[in-house]
Amino acid sequence: MFSVAEKTRRFEAADKMVREEGLRGLFIVGNGVVGVRAYGCYRYFVDNRVYYHMQFFIKTPGEEPVVCVGTPTHSQALGERGFSDVRVVGDNLVEAAISILREKGITSGRLGVSLEMLPSGWYLKLKKEFPDLELVDVTEKIFIIRATRSKEEVALYRKCSEIADLGYKAVCEATRPGMAEHELWAVLDYTMKKYGAEETFTLVGSGRFSFKDNKLGCLQFSSAPTRIIEKGDNVAFEITPRYQGYWTQIVRTVCVGEPNEDAKFLHGLICKTIEETVKLLKPGVPLKDVIGFMWDYIKKAGYIPALPCGHVCAVDLNEGRVDPNSDVMLTDGMAVIIHPTILAPGLETSIFWGETYLVTPEGGECLMHSSKELLTV
Repeated sequence: MFSVAEKTRRFEAADKMVREEGLRGLFIVGNGVVGVRAYGCYRYFVDNRVYYHMQFFIKTPGEEPVVCVGTPTHSQALGERGFSDVRVVGDNLVEAAISILREKGITSGRLGVSLEMLPSGWYLKLKKEFPDLELVDVTEKIFIIRATRSKEEVALYRKCSEIADLGYKAVCEATRPGMAEHELWAVLDYTMKKYGAEETFTLVGSGRFSFKDNKLGCLQFSSAPTRIIEKGDNVAFEITPRYQGYWTQIVRTVCVGEPNEDAKFLHGLICKTIEETVKLLKPGVPLKDVIGFMWDYIKKAGYIPALPCGHVCAVDLNEGRVDPNSDVMLTDGMAVIIHPTILAPGLETSIFWGETYLVTPEGGECLMHSSKELLTV
């Protein structure tokens, strides 16, 4: 739960944007889904986890937001977060929005919305009810606000990274021949939630890595994989907790029972690539320049770069991919997950490795403290 000062900072920035864009106010919808980018706009301002169905707030400059929820449980949570006008409307959310807009006299002019999050049915009802009201997509404007990271956000990153480290430590201690992939998934989920993660996004894949006969499969998101780990396998993990709304991630591959020389060689190249690349994680650097450098480095080493290579994380797990076409500009305190994909000719999968870095004027600061060695467990 962020502080009153942090809440005030965010809404004041929103009010400033509303005035600059000539809007009557903001109408932002929250959805109970882990998604890309715009899913976090509601939580960024309201700090309430939407774990079922939808919620929304309507905010006009200089006034307290009106927050509408489906159940009294959420109403109590929002009261604890300092919101004074919280309305329980059940499933009649769009009808409540229409009523509040009319109550505030917002029946014409320009209203800021995130079109990615506004259900099409709601959009059609709003246009029918208020034909003179223009719904303006302000998603990118909100992302400019969200890109300014505070000390409170950085503190949450650090705590979340500690939880990720604990998950990795636990799964290293647990992994042994004869276990099923889903057992390792369960170890990670249990451990990270034990230490405070509100939810987790875990990927697991196993098989023996080899340049000649690679059997290390792709990472899968599921608690159901039944493949049994064998001696000589490699197991790859994306270990991703969410703490008080904020995500971080550590990506690791381990050897089971015996070292793997091919994996060891590629691990060394990946670590060196990361070491050189994160020097560019400074405020003002375009994310596409970061991956441009990374891919050139990999090509010069004689290997093939491929996606995915990482992404910006915060209230949304993916707030912008490390991608050649990215338009994201790095800002101080932003967190970026770096995990290069390096392929050899004929390979479709690689070992998986990386972690989360904090953008600072001196370059990327690693938020994880786990070993960077390729461990044999």
